[in-house]
Amino acid sequence: MKYQIGGFSNVLSSVGKNNFSPINPTQVGRVYGVVTTENTPTKEQFDRVGGYDAIGTIFYRDYNQAQDTVGKLDDTFFNECKVAKPLFPQFQYYPILGELVVLFDLPSPATQISPSSTETYYLILNLWNNNQQNSQPANDNASLGTTFVENPNIRNLISFQGDNIVQGRQGAALRFSSTTKLYNDLNEWSSVGAEDSPITILTNGFNYISDAKVYVEKINYDSSSIYLTSTQKLPLQTDKSGVLNPLTNPLNPSDYFNSQVILNADRITLNSKKDEVMIFAKTNVEINTKNIINLNANERVHLNTNSVFLGTVNNELPTEPIVLGNRLYTLLDGLLEGLQTFSIALTTTIASPEGTPMIDLNNAAQALSNKLENVEGQIENILSNRNFTA
Repeated sequence: MKYQIGGFSNVLSSVGKNNFSPINPTQVGRVYGVVTTENTPTKEQFDRVGGYDAIGTIFYRDYNQAQDTVGKLDDTFFNECKVAKPLFPQFQYYPILGELVVLFDLPSPATQISPSSTETYYLILNLWNNNQQNSQPANDNASLGTTFVENPNIRNLISFQGDNIVQGRQGAALRFSSTTKLYNDLNEWSSVGAEDSPITILTNGFNYISDAKVYVEKINYDSSSIYLTSTQKLPLQTDKSGVLNPLTNPLNPSDYFNSQVILNADRITLNSKKDEVMIFAKTNVEINTKNIINLNANERVHLNTNSVFLGTVNNELPTEPIVLGNRLYTLLDGLLEGLQTFSIALTTTIASPEGTPMIDLNNAAQALSNKLENVEGQIENILSNRNFTA
């Protein structure tokens, strides 16, 4: 194949004309142990190679001499193995048992004192091009690890041009991608937007199809996911169908195509260990559920706004103001006091002789009349101007 882009064919034609000679360029080893905890592969080997400072160190044997070696989880076997460190410190991605590694003899920490001092580093060989495991054990009975369990349902993710995907062994992935309208039938995020619009997807737990060769993220079927979008529209399904709120009429999540963050899972928990949880919105904050909304506080619940409306009437705002409790109590208490005084006066009033004014009854009636006039004057003040209900 002849490469033309960027003059790459000229680069290929010059291979072999430089003076660089790598040390042991074809070193390959088979992994028999990996340091991940203080007991892996054994406590003695953990201490021998440096303890927690040696996390990621592997115990291997040269590939050509280890083709039929199954390996044993004992110190005698590991003492006969060679050791190597991961080449890149920023990635904690270590091999499982039986995987092959490419080995490099490179400078060690002691090189400044002894220039000829080297140490062996490794990269995992992508033998089967499989994100779950690339092991080549000596036989079918060889173990892949003490805790690692192979999942036959795991699939590689489809990679679109320009994608950068970090995929875990057991069904988790981080994809840096973009809108790809040419493959709109293969993914869920390319129906709208420019081709260079970025999207980032973090997924944990894919809903693999058993007979599929590869897989692509599906927001409504994967276990949990976070989508960071720019111009994409996603077919997110919610429990709320139809118009979300007829009064504010927000755009349905599956129709929105500006930048957004979507968190989707069976349960979402936001927990602040020391300070507030804050939610801000330029327009509306929508909370929808088919069951119950709970607001729990040890001290108080504040609703601070110009108006509070409870319920709707024919998709319109309610118009019935809520009664102010203290004012209503004061008015009713005064009214009851006047009625009680009047009733007591009635129980003792005697007209003698006939036609004589009932002074006590007259006074009680006048007092009650004054009370009723006061109630009538204050009745409008017991209604709230800010809180309304249906």
